[in-house]
Amino acid sequence: MLAYPLAWLGWFRHRDKLAAAVGDLLLVGFYGASTASPSARLLARQARRAQVGAVFFVSQNVGTMEELKGLLGLFGAGEGWAPLLAIDHEGGTVQRLTEAHGMTRLPSARDVAAGLSPAEACGIYAQAGRELAAVGFDVNLGPVVDVDDPTNPSIGISGRAYGTDPQLIASYGEAFVEGFSGTGIICAAKHFPGHGRSTGDSHYHAADISATWTEDELEPFVRLIASNHPPPMVMTGHLRLDQVAPDGRPATISAPIVTGLLRERLGYRGVVVTDDLDMKAVNHLMGRKEALVQAIAAGNDLIMIKNLFGYDPLLPQRAVGWVRAAIAEGVLSEEQVLGAAARVRALRAK
Repeated sequence: MLAYPLAWLGWFRHRDKLAAAVGDLLLVGFYGASTASPSARLLARQARRAQVGAVFFVSQNVGTMEELKGLLGLFGAGEGWAPLLAIDHEGGTVQRLTEAHGMTRLPSARDVAAGLSPAEACGIYAQAGRELAAVGFDVNLGPVVDVDDPTNPSIGISGRAYGTDPQLIASYGEAFVEGFSGTGIICAAKHFPGHGRSTGDSHYHAADISATWTEDELEPFVRLIASNHPPPMVMTGHLRLDQVAPDGRPATISAPIVTGLLRERLGYRGVVVTDDLDMKAVNHLMGRKEALVQAIAAGNDLIMIKNLFGYDPLLPQRAVGWVRAAIAEGVLSEEQVLGAAARVRALRAK
């Protein structure tokens, strides 16, 4: 119980270059759906101190439009600086803001591909982007560029993928990025290196894609990255791919996948964001400290931590300490941390 007032007063707050960089890497969640939430109020205060660079909203954080506007105002109340505000706004079943919030209901990716051309899709995504930006969000955690398998429990059953042809997937993924980016919304293509054919759901365990994954699942990412509208972010998934990462670590904390495959082989130079490290796929393997350190070591730039269950009001301060210790132990280098922060800051500056 003492942790909350300590966090509120800013005790143990670090103020040097490395601490500022760690703050830029944190994409943190909160509990509650209104400004009455102590968690939301503290996180907004930490963001104003630049201890947290980005905040993400899940369904639990979305109440009435009045409550939502209150929260967005709370997080945007800084003097000349505010965190990036992220939400899932794919369409279909994964759209946190609905008609009740004055938003246009977007079709699922599968329905978009079945009924609209990429140019038409770009138009509806641009409309959705204008609505999202007008409310106050900066980041849309989409598009999904996974290969479609209707039996897949995480992607396919909900129609979240555009199809099976890499060129088609990339065309609609580009339409998504172009539409939203034109309104100032940052997009994150997901779930690298390909979640569509997994037989498991990464919300509950690291989905082992080793037996089903093929190189063609990289192709939509390759084509989208090389397109006229590449995604400013790519999200890594909690996906085990033994032929690339023989140690069995999921992609979110795997250097062979993030640095070796995405950065070096595909040549991606944008911001890489993890899926939520508090999901069971990771927290069944390790605690937050190791997960955060390993995610940065793997080559990720934005580290997503929901901080809802097992809530820790001192998470930003602890993260700085964890990173310092990892640098002292040789697990991380200061150059890695500063480089990741520089990519996030460059994206923010755009």
